[in-house]
Amino acid sequence: MNSRIAILAGVALALAGCTTAVVASNPLQARWNGKTAGSFFAAYGPPISDTAGAGGTTLYKWRGGFVKGKSCTVELTVNESYRINTIRAVGDRVDPKGGPTHCEKVLDAAS
Repeated sequence: MNSRIAILAGVALALAGCTTAVVASNPLQARWNGKTAGSFFAAYGPPISDTAGAGGTTLYKWRGGFVKGKSCTVELTVNESYRINTIRAVGDRVDPKGGPTHCEKVLDAAS
């Protein structure tokens, strides 16, 4: 009986440690998901807007990386712990040669 309780307690602890994670589907997400929004804004400047979302999240819009008429605009969904859940480019320039996009280069996500 004691071994069943110990196993049940172990499973409960393991499940308590689980969190929902967004799988990175692009270089921006691979670089920034899970990082603090503070580190992002400290490195690249403040957001241009923010909107409160469901469950304590905030949607930030950021624009920067102005080079030769190009700029980068991204939306960051940040959780109540101020960590980036998702980041997506809403204004970007693709490289005609197939390389990293302008946002990937500007936001240190080019591999």
